[in-house]
Amino acid sequence: MCGRYALYDISKSEFKIAHNLVGQNYNITPSATVPIVVDNNEVKLVSWTFKVPWAKKINIINARSETLESKKVFQNAKRCIFIANGYFEWLRKDKVKIPYYHTFKDQMMYFGGIFNDQGACIVTRQSYPMKVEVHHRQPVILRYDDFESWFALDHDYTCKHSEDMDIFEVSNRVNSPENNALSNIERIL
Repeated sequence: MCGRYALYDISKSEFKIAHNLVGQNYNITPSATVPIVVDNNEVKLVSWTFKVPWAKKINIINARSETLESKKVFQNAKRCIFIANGYFEWLRKDKVKIPYYHTFKDQMMYFGGIFNDQGACIVTRQSYPMKVEVHHRQPVILRYDDFESWFALDHDYTCKHSEDMDIFEVSNRVNSPENNALSNIERIL
């Protein structure tokens, strides 16, 4: 699953993104307006909440890759790609939730997504074994070279490079949507 992510530096992006579309956000929360890449590498601003007109109370932030083809709610969705520097997951230990940041050291992170006129959501898959086991789901992680297959509906949902992720514990300040600071992504020693 992916309930929060960060986008603050696009200097490592393989394609041009206007700086005014991004800003510096160390705690992107559902319903925020976020940039996504649509077909032809066009960047568009949308709400990070997938909705459908016939079910106004449904607000979807993640879609399981296993159900994209079968669920009616995703029937007319188009493919998109979320742009990120990393994402947060929480490890449950007894009654405590500990936040962990997942990132690549020297490259952008792209998530497979779907969108419609109402908004967008991140597509998830079962997590690959990683250095730190935090959650059983993860975003479908794409490389820039995967964009074409994602838009052509030919992507096989693998994330072979997930083992390259740097995963570390961060401050629980990220638990509050009001906290949007660099300290959200700093490693706790």
